[in-house]
Amino acid sequence: MKVYEAILDQLVTAGVRHFSGMVGSTSAPYVGTLAQRNDVRYIGIRHEQVAAAMMDATARLSGRPGCVMTHGASGLLAASLGITSSALDSVPMIALSTTQERQAMEKGWWQTTGVLGPLADTAKWQTRVERPDQAVGAVRRALRESVAGKPGVAQIDIPIDVSTDETGLDVLPPITNHRAPLHRPWPDPAAVQQCGSLIRDAARPVILIGGGAAFSNAGDALIALAEKLHAPVVNTPTSRSVVPETHELVLGPSGIVGYEPIGNAIREADLVIAIGSRLSDIQTSRGELLPEGAPLIQVDIDGAAIGKEYTPTVGVCADARAFTESLNDTLRDMDKPDARRDWVASLNRRITDWYEAWHKATPDNGQVQPQELVRAMADLPADTIFTHGAGDHGFFGFMVPVAAPGAHLMSARLGAMGCALGSALGAKLERPNQPVVACVGDGDFMLQLGDVETMVRERLPVVITVFNNFRLGSQRKRVEAYGPVIGVDHGNPDFAKLAELFGCNGYRVDRPGDFDDALKTAMASGAPCIIDAIIDPEARPPRTAISREAR
Repeated sequence: MKVYEAILDQLVTAGVRHFSGMVGSTSAPYVGTLAQRNDVRYIGIRHEQVAAAMMDATARLSGRPGCVMTHGASGLLAASLGITSSALDSVPMIALSTTQERQAMEKGWWQTTGVLGPLADTAKWQTRVERPDQAVGAVRRALRESVAGKPGVAQIDIPIDVSTDETGLDVLPPITNHRAPLHRPWPDPAAVQQCGSLIRDAARPVILIGGGAAFSNAGDALIALAEKLHAPVVNTPTSRSVVPETHELVLGPSGIVGYEPIGNAIREADLVIAIGSRLSDIQTSRGELLPEGAPLIQVDIDGAAIGKEYTPTVGVCADARAFTESLNDTLRDMDKPDARRDWVASLNRRITDWYEAWHKATPDNGQVQPQELVRAMADLPADTIFTHGAGDHGFFGFMVPVAAPGAHLMSARLGAMGCALGSALGAKLERPNQPVVACVGDGDFMLQLGDVETMVRERLPVVITVFNNFRLGSQRKRVEAYGPVIGVDHGNPDFAKLAELFGCNGYRVDRPGDFDDALKTAMASGAPCIIDAIIDPEARPPRTAISREAR
């Protein structure tokens, strides 16, 4: 049995169903073998960053690691932005770096440079396979590392002469299905009791949920906890789809990529319960939202994350769902004081007033405004999956409530451009029966334009909505602060006409009132679509002060 056959057998047997990359001489044995199987799917792409974003999305929606397969050093470097984004968001992924033969690396031949270095700061685990007898052990360790504990990226660097060598094995060892969480550590009962005591003494508890709650599938338990306490829930970009934002107690995202009135739930709380959250700068506005002197409960599957920046009153190293279920069992016959109900009602009222004021402030200047796009998207089916790029358009897209599990995908911690299309293709690959809408800015879209062809070729009916303002809108004001504006304004092709050249449906919206019909037509078509929405270039989202200032 060849090494490449053994590696693929272990990956597929462990549950990996999706592979993506750009074919090259070092990955050809793997791709050719995958082509002979009908239980997996390999997607060839036009840029490796899109491959990483696709595999990121399939992993977030299934818990199973996707496999990004890169050719040589250049392929890994091209994919490294997307892979790093996944690593920072703790997404399970196998990065299979197929490289030139061993002596090529030793002698510095064509297409060689180290491929472990670019991911060394962010990958959870890395190895280079130098001998055939190391290969099976390496892939088994990579699978385990990607989904055990805090999920992450596991990278294997394997030279082509090792890939095509014989393993010396006739039968491979058995391997179980690998899906995050591989194990579900339960909390210390004494710590749960401490948390219960703090909650009973609190008048205004708030529940902060982070990305750790997503792979834990903690949604039902978290809603049960929120309802038991009648406590507001605040999420993050990595946890927006853990609990439905259509629920009266789920307020939405706070902080740098959230909105001012949602942060009030944290500011005004007298107890913060952070579950699966590292209390990031994104969620807490670099700590500004955390109420001074209020007790803090922090729960994380990664013990090293607890107390890393803020010292908790009680720190619990446990799986998010396991902790929440244990806490629910502890909290029986909880009172829901009228004062707390009034507080939550006040929070909801202020948020509603804020949203309504933003919509009412729509300028009547003959140009398409983002409010029109948000209203139309809010009427889409509840199971619609939204993917977002980086920039002002993402803040507009966040105005649309997310209801379905896994229905919000983006590069959160890295905030990388060039991921929205790949995320949408991966979402459609993993959940073909759910509508998928990619919200992307024009500058962001141009980075991934080649893979519109992938969308058409692979028959993945995604609706891409381009928030087209012919500029890098989120950066213009920042450039203005230092001098004359350069580098942010640019020309674009007609994306609707370009869509037709690629073989998908194209719609251009440049008059107020036309977007809703275009969106409905695109969604009903069952075909890959691009809506080129020419929006007012002066429209800006109502970001928090720290978000506007964040560099």
